[in-house]
Amino acid sequence: MNYFRQLVIAVLHPGNGAGSALDRTNGIAVFFFAILPGLSPNFNSFILLASMLSGIYCLATARFSLNLSKSDRLVAMCMTIYPVVMIASIFINPPYSEVPDWIFRLLPFFSIWLILPRMRQSPDGRLVPLFILGAGIGMIVTFLFSLLQIIFLLDRAEAGTSNAALLGIIGLLFGGIALLNVQSPKSVEQRIAILGYAAGLGCVLLSGTRSAWLAIPVHLVILLWYFRKHSFHLSLRSLAITGSLLFAGLIALGSGQILHRIQALQENMASLESSEGEVTSLSARLALYEGALSAIAKDPLTGYGPQNRMASVLAELPESIRPQLPFSHVHNGFLTAGIDAGVVGIAALSLLLLAPVIGAWKKEPGPGRDLALAIALLLFSSYVITGSFGIMFNQKALDPIFAYMVALICADRGSTRFEPVVRN
Repeated sequence: MNYFRQLVIAVLHPGNGAGSALDRTNGIAVFFFAILPGLSPNFNSFILLASMLSGIYCLATARFSLNLSKSDRLVAMCMTIYPVVMIASIFINPPYSEVPDWIFRLLPFFSIWLILPRMRQSPDGRLVPLFILGAGIGMIVTFLFSLLQIIFLLDRAEAGTSNAALLGIIGLLFGGIALLNVQSPKSVEQRIAILGYAAGLGCVLLSGTRSAWLAIPVHLVILLWYFRKHSFHLSLRSLAITGSLLFAGLIALGSGQILHRIQALQENMASLESSEGEVTSLSARLALYEGALSAIAKDPLTGYGPQNRMASVLAELPESIRPQLPFSHVHNGFLTAGIDAGVVGIAALSLLLLAPVIGAWKKEPGPGRDLALAIALLLFSSYVITGSFGIMFNQKALDPIFAYMVALICADRGSTRFEPVVRN
């Protein structure tokens, strides 16, 4: 309990000589932004919007300057091109009744211009450890919530996201980020790191999100790369024993969900060979991909605008299956971008996805660069792998998470060393 009292002090009253109001609110915002995704994604949108409005006010009143480096501006441009292209496609392709709604949805991708200068008001090395620790705490609580849902309510856990696939993506990303805190010299933070990672994997398994399962080995490679370059304070023997026990527990806990989802996939594949014409999860995806590719081929330059997305895809499919495909996207982020804005949309999406990697890579060499690159690769791979088979963007939780994390990745210098949140 003594640690958590010190944690409250570290978040609310940082003892690093930088106890300004902006630094304090930055710390609170970053800490809770990392805790909340699996519990209530709407709060993440609220934190991002509040940070943007605060950034506008502070820039207008000269409380701080824009203070963006050349590499910051490059990342910001990569982020900005995507919403600009999408807004242009909306105006090119009528009807215009949904224009205000879509512009509001795209606002998170402009946020880096406002929230990065604000984050820079905190000392280097303060916000990223808070985010990593918050990710671990958030995953532990989210996993307990998910476990209760599986026991009493649902076949697939959703936690507070109202979408099992969304929980799978969040568990994958924030569980991986949580494990980075193994490098902390604080034993409590190490335990939170390991438990947070296990909890994140537990959320992935209990959600039944198969695309997120595919990304787990990729995340392990990223984490092994990082830890090979940077020593951590746990003994390998202790880590191996703890990890083995947690892994065995997760497999035992999630075995039912794993077997159920594998069996469902096998049944879907078998139904593809039958002549009954039953629409399953797999056949629906294949039909959407086919319709999307056909629509893109007919208008590869400008697309159809996001307001006409599904109408243009369904127009390419037989009338008999259209009523059975009530989706808002085609379960592939790249094809969705192609439908919305043609090949220009796909190129803009690719730049957007590369923004965190560019932001980390452009830093000066040092431990801060390595940590930023690890977080950027976890973020990039999570969105690309899961988004190639399901949700990527245009979603109330995933857009703010991506935008906020890109700004956080850019905030510290490459030479900044990792420090625990509680330093005494």
